[in-house]
Amino acid sequence: MVLLALLWGCSEADVPLAEGAPVWVEARHVGEGEPVRLHVPVGTELPAVEGLTAVEVPGGTDASTTWEVRGPPGSYVMEVPVGAAGTTRVFLDIGVDGPTGGPMEDLVALPPPVPPAWPRVAAAVSAVATLAALAVYAWRKLRPLPPPPPPEPADLVARRAWAALRARPDLEPDILAAELSAVYRRYLEATHTWPATSRTSREILDALAGSLPAVQLERARRLLNAMDIVRFSERSTHEGFFAALDTDFDALLAAGKGVFRA
Repeated sequence: MVLLALLWGCSEADVPLAEGAPVWVEARHVGEGEPVRLHVPVGTELPAVEGLTAVEVPGGTDASTTWEVRGPPGSYVMEVPVGAAGTTRVFLDIGVDGPTGGPMEDLVALPPPVPPAWPRVAAAVSAVATLAALAVYAWRKLRPLPPPPPPEPADLVARRAWAALRARPDLEPDILAAELSAVYRRYLEATHTWPATSRTSREILDALAGSLPAVQLERARRLLNAMDIVRFSERSTHEGFFAALDTDFDALLAAGKGVFRA
């Protein structure tokens, strides 16, 4: 910003820098690279000032001539002759905020513009958001985690899987029988220490024979061999067979792990 300010004559009275005065300027502030438009009486020769160039602008009036004065950033003083009144001193600031010393050192610089408030507000909001995010992260990391829920009992898992299969009307009898046998195998594997899903029916029955009464052992045999029984039986007997499997399954699960009752 450039300050164009303060003219006074060599006579006792100051010469105003306003339109209609012998010497006046159109703007009090210009930026770097912009010209200062100076109006002087017709026939006035502008003095040479180091660093400044003045070019007359066509289109003046009968009483005044317009000049464009340019120069690099800095503070300048121009003694403009005004006829019998002597000279008028014009102070120019081009591309600087105010006086930089020398003849203009006693002038008062324009106050700096008030910075906008939004950068400070944005910085404060960002800081608060960052602190809040860190607080939430620390709370999630440092809070005690609740204990994991206890595992679902194996008999409930098996009963839910069995009921879902029995509710499906789209399964062929042999496929349904095979899936129900698999449910019972997974239940045995969850409640015993041996892999029932990878053993043969004979191996499973041999393992259960030591703790399973004869009636319960027969129920386990029907569950494990259900697919073969269905395949080699009459279709008219299938529904009654699956109803009997339901009873066998409930009785075996009610006995619990390692203890079976008739």
